[in-house]
Amino acid sequence: MKNKYQAAARAALLALALTAALALNTTAIAQAPPGSLWYNGDWNYVNGLANERDNFVSQAAVYDDFNVTVPLGWHVTAVFSDDLMDPGGPYVTGADWEIRTGVSEGNAGALIASGTTNSPIVTSTGRGGFGYQEYMVEVTGLYVFLPALPSGQHYWLSVTPFLSYGRSFNSTTSGVNCVGTPCGNDQNAFFNSTFFGAYFTSTANEGQPYDYSNGVIGTVVPEPTTVALLTCGLGALLIALRRRRKMNLTRR
Repeated sequence: MKNKYQAAARAALLALALTAALALNTTAIAQAPPGSLWYNGDWNYVNGLANERDNFVSQAAVYDDFNVTVPLGWHVTAVFSDDLMDPGGPYVTGADWEIRTGVSEGNAGALIASGTTNSPIVTSTGRGGFGYQEYMVEVTGLYVFLPALPSGQHYWLSVTPFLSYGRSFNSTTSGVNCVGTPCGNDQNAFFNSTFFGAYFTSTANEGQPYDYSNGVIGTVVPEPTTVALLTCGLGALLIALRRRRKMNLTRR
């Protein structure tokens, strides 16, 4: 049976121990990268939840929900998470990523796409505080098609860094600079960790009822009418150019 001291130690390992007295660095770059179809928003300086594979925590992953907002779907080319890490790095050596549907309490849902890379792109966001620096960990080179889901259903994204040193915490967000939906405002995230003994449980059950800073990059599949209009427009332009060229030849 766990006593209150064991519970307090677990909570301290799971999330950042934040105090308002510590200085913050609020100078930051724009956080929705070009081509973002969904971005849950910038760090709100509230907290962070364990999202890592390293020498201390064997596995911990945060999942947050997003919606494909066009009828014909998205082609996903990259996914990313914003994570708070020890200064002096980054110490990122790789990353896992997953996209799922149907996640609920105690239920992993269906795995739609996943992978592992040894070469994620790691970029400082310019934000930091509470003794940590924030980095965007991006997995590129993907080609994943996601169709629109029925109303009320969501996709769930996790991007988990591997670290050679230190810890990583997925940044909490309130939706500032968000793209797409949900916009960092539905508090509908899940946590899965063999290390912490959590199996797809609401982050609220871990004392972290927040949204988390993750994102999807890609392209929108255009409507057939849009393609037809573009084709017609291009055809009309070519015809006009041919007529102009013919008139110029006639005048000569």
